[in-house]
Amino acid sequence: MANWTVNTGRKDLVEKQEFNKGGSEVIYSQGWLTGTWIVTTNDDNEPNFETDEEGIIEFGSVEGSNIVECEFIETINGWFNKLDFSDDLNEEEQKRIQEGWEEDSYSFMSRDGWIEGDSYWYAKKEFLIIKKKDK
Repeated sequence: MANWTVNTGRKDLVEKQEFNKGGSEVIYSQGWLTGTWIVTTNDDNEPNFETDEEGIIEFGSVEGSNIVECEFIETINGWFNKLDFSDDLNEEEQKRIQEGWEEDSYSFMSRDGWIEGDSYWYAKKEFLIIKKKDK
């Protein structure tokens, strides 16, 4: 077994947080300068990350033939964020949610009846910086 420090490439990590209310959905996206995970493999080889057809890894459910565990460590310096809305939310409601988010983010969403769903972390495999961690 081996442990590896895995950093995403510069400005390559995007975190997406789902919020649901009734049949509506809001997705908050945050771009990070970088993110760090500790990945444990069942051998001495670098993690063999599985990707989608575009070469993207979803760190919340990392899979690979030699990956035993993937532990989130940190993100550094957010550089963009945005809200995406399901089509059933009109412009007035989108503006109200946007203003509430800017004022009080997660607390606003909770008070407004939105249920926090899953979070996802996306990065391209080709930009990963992988280093064996000292014991």
